[in-house]
Amino acid sequence: MGHWHQGNYMNILKPVRLSHLKTQAVFLLKDLRSNSLESKRAAAQFLKIPAFSGRTIQWILDNTDAFKLKDALLVIALNNGFSSWTDLKKLVIQQDCLYRSSHVGLIYAWFSNYEKAAIYHKQNGGFLIKFWKDFAVCGNEYIYCLSLEYPDHWKRIGYNWVKPADQQAWEFLNQKAVERYLDQK
Repeated sequence: MGHWHQGNYMNILKPVRLSHLKTQAVFLLKDLRSNSLESKRAAAQFLKIPAFSGRTIQWILDNTDAFKLKDALLVIALNNGFSSWTDLKKLVIQQDCLYRSSHVGLIYAWFSNYEKAAIYHKQNGGFLIKFWKDFAVCGNEYIYCLSLEYPDHWKRIGYNWVKPADQQAWEFLNQKAVERYLDQK
């Protein structure tokens, strides 16, 4: 399958929360071990793992203890067109780290294209951010909800997450955004 580069994924991967993908993996593993009608369907999913591709569904059902959460996470990655869980996880975090569904009401304006978002941002100020294919302009309230109140760093990047004026300042903010995203419960 190979490693996915930062453009190919958008054709198949829809916006998704990392927590949702992890939950899918947990349920897949539960289904495998459930001795129900779902067990065979789940076992067939594990055949996608290269190390088990030569096995049979029955072999997988007879050896469910051999399968761990990391295997289920790999199945989820393979189902989404990625060759590893690490690649899928990294991409989802990067695309989703500024999104908080409980605070979207604080977004001033949404755009499907960068140019329109940049024009609005230039005219109205605020913070130009991105999640998945969407661009948004927000104010301090949303940035506060993200726990990214680093005014000097935002100023250095020109308040533009997408095309930052200072790469080092953006890397600092991005690191903090990723940490906050992973801290969510």
